[in-house]
Amino acid sequence: MNDHAPEPRSIAEAHDLLCRRKISPSELLEESLTRLTRLEPHVHAWVACDIESARRQAVALDARLSRTQDLPPMFAIPYGVKDIFHTRDFPTEAGSRVLQGFRSEDDATAVERLAAQDAILIGKTTTTEFANWGTPPPTVNPWRDGHTPGGSSSGSAAAVAAGMVMTALGTQTAGSLSRPAAYNGLTVLKASYGRISKAGVIPASWSLDHVGAFTRSVEDSLLVYQALAGPDPRDETTWTLPAQSLSLKGEITGQTIGWLQHPHFATNDGDVVAALDDTRRTLETLGIRCIDIAPPPGFEDAVAAQQIVMQAETTNFHADRFHQHPQRYGDYLQAFIFEGLTISANDYLRAQRIRQQYRQVFASLYDEVDLLMTPAAPTTAPLGLHETGSPAFNLPFTNLGVPTLVLPVGLSADTRLPVGMQLIAPHLEEQRLIHVGHRYQQETDWHRRWAPNVI
Repeated sequence: MNDHAPEPRSIAEAHDLLCRRKISPSELLEESLTRLTRLEPHVHAWVACDIESARRQAVALDARLSRTQDLPPMFAIPYGVKDIFHTRDFPTEAGSRVLQGFRSEDDATAVERLAAQDAILIGKTTTTEFANWGTPPPTVNPWRDGHTPGGSSSGSAAAVAAGMVMTALGTQTAGSLSRPAAYNGLTVLKASYGRISKAGVIPASWSLDHVGAFTRSVEDSLLVYQALAGPDPRDETTWTLPAQSLSLKGEITGQTIGWLQHPHFATNDGDVVAALDDTRRTLETLGIRCIDIAPPPGFEDAVAAQQIVMQAETTNFHADRFHQHPQRYGDYLQAFIFEGLTISANDYLRAQRIRQQYRQVFASLYDEVDLLMTPAAPTTAPLGLHETGSPAFNLPFTNLGVPTLVLPVGLSADTRLPVGMQLIAPHLEEQRLIHVGHRYQQETDWHRRWAPNVI
């Protein structure tokens, strides 16, 4: 294997080369594995890899390439999976001692759907314990030594940012897709709650969890989303959502984006403010009107309700195991579960009612605007690996179950760390995000920037 590979390719670029027989699945895989071999000893994005199995699959796909007319978009695309997704070929330990050595008999639905398109699974990526807050894994942000990649989908974000894979699956219960995307210069579409099946994914909080994928661009995010989304008999939350047909192209001139103004979204990070101001100006040159807008009354209550729901549902999932082996849990999660045991059924149901009522109130904002906008995180990636950063700017929209899109929009002046923007659409309106996000990326090149050591 060569010490260096070409600049990492996007999924769309790789698919085009495969369709034109300009590259083979094995050659494509080796480009990723070259970076993995070189960078993983420092980045620590993976808990398990099976390189030889990936190579055998790529060789089998080499043979099929010449006799396959229409290749699915994820054909031969190397990818990773956060270690809370069940996988038959790898242990699923969720960053915990509790599940050490556990192997599932089945793949998660999201893994099955990528396998159905012949994507190549490299392995499992790091996560905080059970995708909760607490002690982070030793994963390093590829953009700058000593800085967190965010969490809890730490390894998935770092693996894509380092060019080890073209996409990686993660989850979000508060900000675990959006925040790592912002910290690592990535693009993430967190779809509406229920768009993508959670079957076979260890829950952090069943009514808050979202499945998604880290990518380099809106175009790539759409390709992965289309492979993953849709009804699943194994997940009842997917049954009632209408089908959709999404595209990159669409008119955005004349649309209005509301910049959410509230103390909850305040930041003192000058680099974040400057990058978002520049982004706002770019959007205005594209014919979009940007206005300031405030969330409706009840915002703070809805945010507080999310914490109650998450803590109660986490505790419910772990209760039996926790009573038997509390010492196998880390200190943070032990305390989180102990406190969760004090939440009454009445408190939990009241919190769920507040969430439901606020969804209806919040939806009224879209009478004035087409999309909402905030920074994706209060700061760039914090220094140190003892924390994964604040999910405050993402949590409200995970709580509401509405779709969001995070895009890279700049680099900080001193540390050269990525800055992210978050767009928020009404429930089930992923198409609005894709149109605006793709048009923005046609106008800018932030999503094409790589961390210094990657290329």
